[in-house]
Amino acid sequence: MTAIVAAMEEEIAPLRVRLTDVTVPPIGAARASVGRLGGAPVALAVTGDGQRQARRGLAALLAVVPVGRVIVVGVAGALSADLDIGGLLVAERVVDESTGAVSETDAALTELVAKASGARRGIVTSALRIADTAAEKRRLLALVARHAADPSAVVDLESAAFAGVAARASLPFTVLRAVSDPAVESVPALLNQSRDAGGSVRRGRVALGLLSRPGDLPRLLELRDRVRTCAGGLARAVEVSMTALHTVDSAAAVAPIKSRSHSPIESSGKEV
Repeated sequence: MTAIVAAMEEEIAPLRVRLTDVTVPPIGAARASVGRLGGAPVALAVTGDGQRQARRGLAALLAVVPVGRVIVVGVAGALSADLDIGGLLVAERVVDESTGAVSETDAALTELVAKASGARRGIVTSALRIADTAAEKRRLLALVARHAADPSAVVDLESAAFAGVAARASLPFTVLRAVSDPAVESVPALLNQSRDAGGSVRRGRVALGLLSRPGDLPRLLELRDRVRTCAGGLARAVEVSMTALHTVDSAAAVAPIKSRSHSPIESSGKEV
């Protein structure tokens, strides 16, 4: 079974409606649904944003649901100029700004997702804070460039945390992100100012902050609409990827049967 995990419900909502044969496992730290997508068995889970909730939510899912691989999905800010709004990037590496650690994604899984979805390959960096200015994005791109020359790259908050949980469970993983804001754009500083100690953006704080900064509202509404558009693109990309993955898994399951049917032992018991 493949776990498809996101930090926010908005990032994964279009996928939930595509699930069939749905059951809901009792998981306290994540909102999860188990079913089939593109013919393949999957578990969709939303953990909440911020690294603390990401680690806790994915670990809780893995403790209850038997999972063989992890695909992280969601929106991200572009760090490189080659990525436009809605563009897809599948990670070959995940860089953790807080530790400098680099996690390699599963090469075969990343290749399959890239081919099925048309996503660009690149690097995801998980930052300590929301990259809310173009200058901050340039700084993070310089950090990423230490690991690859002229990389395609995006920034988020949770991929490194998800990667760490998957690695500790010895599970292959990859990350698929859709760009909500290009490298040259800033986002309202109110979002960073509304984060709690675990890194989550508290929506009540955002609402309260808008009382003194009402000019941020149109930009926040624009970002909300972009997230919805990105989520639709992610849903389509994930579904075609799961269809391709189901084909690969089915072929792998049939191969041992064919091998046995072509045994060198004939019915007489003699070798040929």
